[in-house]
Amino acid sequence: MTGSTRAGGGTRAGWLGLGAIGGLLLALGARSRRDAVAEPGGRTALVVGVVLAVLGLLLFALGLLLDARQALLSYLAAYATGLSIMLGALTLVMTCNITGARWFDAFRRPAEAIAASAPLFAVLFLPLAFGLSRVYPWAPAAAGDRRVWLNAPFFLIRAALYFIVWIAAGLLLRRWSLRRGAGAAERVDGRSRALSAGGLLAVAFTFSFAAFDWLMSLSPAWFSTIYGVYVFAGGFLAALAVLAFLEPGAVRNRLSGPTPRVDDYQKLGNLLLTFTVFWAYIAFSQFLIIWIADVPQEVAWYVPRVGGSWGGLALVVLVGQFALPFLVLLLRSVKRSPRRLAKVGAWLLVMHYLDIYWLVLPQLHPGGVHPHWLDLAALCAIGGCTTAYVAWLLGRVALVPTGASPGVPGGAEHALGAPVARSHRR
Repeated sequence: MTGSTRAGGGTRAGWLGLGAIGGLLLALGARSRRDAVAEPGGRTALVVGVVLAVLGLLLFALGLLLDARQALLSYLAAYATGLSIMLGALTLVMTCNITGARWFDAFRRPAEAIAASAPLFAVLFLPLAFGLSRVYPWAPAAAGDRRVWLNAPFFLIRAALYFIVWIAAGLLLRRWSLRRGAGAAERVDGRSRALSAGGLLAVAFTFSFAAFDWLMSLSPAWFSTIYGVYVFAGGFLAALAVLAFLEPGAVRNRLSGPTPRVDDYQKLGNLLLTFTVFWAYIAFSQFLIIWIADVPQEVAWYVPRVGGSWGGLALVVLVGQFALPFLVLLLRSVKRSPRRLAKVGAWLLVMHYLDIYWLVLPQLHPGGVHPHWLDLAALCAIGGCTTAYVAWLLGRVALVPTGASPGVPGGAEHALGAPVARSHRR
């Protein structure tokens, strides 16, 4: 048996195994207990999501026939955007489980549903597994001194391991949270806190290595050790933005249970401000270190991205994801207004997609920004599937844990979980 035959067999076995794992756990992810009455507003989101998903997937399939590489790279940009938001939400849930953040009770159910969508992303990864040789320059042939790491079978094995970690963490944390149900003495039980404490490091490592594998390896000769942190910072910020964007509509559709307080929104706004600054700090640090070193192999990655229309897009992302949100989120009135904060969240989601687009598409169009209808098709496919799946999960539970009390005085005095006083001030 030749080396190419063995590699081909390993590739087929890898994506078939990944598909089997994703399909099985997608079904398992739907199993959860009802916490309270369903939310009717979720039906609209479910229908809209399904329509967008069907339309986007059909257009994406057409794009594969017309221009496969454009279709797959557009799909990768949309996929990485959604996946980073899911992993950001998972990181947020685990962090708040560890710290016991009381303000997070108001946002726990949506965040847990987003974090539990990892099985969906395992299934959505299959087009990239099929089109590996068209997406990554190293896939059709050996990748020089990186061929030990960058080869199709090992690439898919690592992807499967990443999904196992994310799926296990997301599903278990959500299932245990739902099982506590009404009247639970503790918002976070010992096993959820233990899994969050032990699993947070695993999620962080797999998040970083997934960024290396799926995004950074588009340019196999280039590397940055801070790249994974950069993608994480943008994904975590976007996950916070999703919660800010969703909550006003969720409050209007809530049938029972307590609603988020103004102070809860302020805590969310404070985190948005914090991670806006953190993202800018990481982005500038990576750029500054590489640019000052002036090593041709490293600077080559930035050359197309800071010149021409790509440079214009970089400036738009810098202003849109840092400068404007930073100034707006300094205003207390914005952070304490659900509707205003929702507008900031929607803006940051757009900027996050443009940020990921700036990372991915120069690989295909180094000469400048080249918008394509497949970009929109891929966004509809990924966004529609994710919206429908998360709306389906949320339609099965109350949006605020019925055993939680977001309105307990004192809870808003702490950001990421400082101890809450038992005495209530009047």
